[in-house]
Amino acid sequence: MAIREKFNYKLMRLDTSSSDEFGMPWVVDDTQNAIYDCPQIFHENGEPWVEANIYAIQRLAAGKNIETVNALMNHLRDYAEFLEGVGVDWRHFPNKKKQRCLVRYRGHLIERRDEGGLSPSTTSARMSAVVAFYRWAHREGLIERENLWEDKQQVISRYTLVGLKRTIAITSSDLAIPNRKRPGASVEDGLLPLSNTSRKTLLAFLKRQGMTELYLMFAIGFYTGARIETIRTLRLSTLESARSDPSIDNLQRVPVGPPTQVKTKFGVSGDLLFPSSIIVLLQEYAMSARRLVRQARATGEEKSLLFLTTRGRKYEEGSFTRLMSELRKKLMKNGHVEFGRLKFHQSRATFGTQLMRLCLETMERTDDAIIFVRDAMLHKDESTTWKYIRFVQSDPIKEKLSDQFFDFFSGRENDSDALIEDVINE
Repeated sequence: MAIREKFNYKLMRLDTSSSDEFGMPWVVDDTQNAIYDCPQIFHENGEPWVEANIYAIQRLAAGKNIETVNALMNHLRDYAEFLEGVGVDWRHFPNKKKQRCLVRYRGHLIERRDEGGLSPSTTSARMSAVVAFYRWAHREGLIERENLWEDKQQVISRYTLVGLKRTIAITSSDLAIPNRKRPGASVEDGLLPLSNTSRKTLLAFLKRQGMTELYLMFAIGFYTGARIETIRTLRLSTLESARSDPSIDNLQRVPVGPPTQVKTKFGVSGDLLFPSSIIVLLQEYAMSARRLVRQARATGEEKSLLFLTTRGRKYEEGSFTRLMSELRKKLMKNGHVEFGRLKFHQSRATFGTQLMRLCLETMERTDDAIIFVRDAMLHKDESTTWKYIRFVQSDPIKEKLSDQFFDFFSGRENDSDALIEDVINE
């Protein structure tokens, strides 16, 4: 399948007065900034997708945020994988509309969305990213404009923070996929939390299979709500920076986001709430022989990362995606069919749901519950937090609040110590 790798680039310029060791009149352009960690796509046969790779370089050279370009290239990598699967070129636009590569890919995305494999927002964003690439390719003269799609003008309305209505004219295409949410209650990114039973089953399975890093990552997700990009960038210094919460015994506050090196969505800064026993567990892992072997293979700043691959490299999005794919296959092979569509982000959804249940049961005012959950999960605004309120209130199962989760967030130190022993030895 198509893969995405990262490279560092130094931009060159033509200098007819000199030449390099190969007789080429190209020299490093010192007036241009080097591009680091530029995402590049390679086909299954090892050949680079040259046009898409140039697209990424140009976006970064133009000042686009690296996370934005990473997201675009993730979408294009998925498109490249689809093209390989159906055996067509990205410039395949025959007269019959339904046979055109973009139309077929659109149908493929909608099918995956309807089956629950993609969230509606990801489906919409993926199609939009692919069309944006084709618009760029046309401007660069790489493809003809005919037979691609039909553009249409739309006017959308937005309201400012002070309530003023603004209208914006945009250009869309007949390939666009509306972001229509599936019916039924859900929380972040259209995902559902795992039940207490499923959570225990998953952690126990990871423990038995010796998938230590995934086991610890899921434990962090279930009991702190951290996103995977945050977990992948945790460092040894992160654990050292933990400080006791002044109001809740047995909880540690861990700073993430700028100015720390731990990444967060939208660059939000704040504190994650870590049960003290989780901190102890991670500290023990940090000094374990398993991790130290990986650290010895690492180079530079990556040595200070808490989680490293067997080769001593940081977990990139691609390597973690492959790890999750391997996990789902193992779960299915061992009869755990309920995890066939498992997403790591469900650990965060599980944490948020449990925390909201706890806050609604123990706090007098709903507003206080919203603020506490918003801050604990580093939500950029309260609209996402409200999804947890609506889910908890409308959940037909009304699952009982996990006693284990309550122990962590009620300061019952003895019980929570026993809990972590139970969790890590399941």
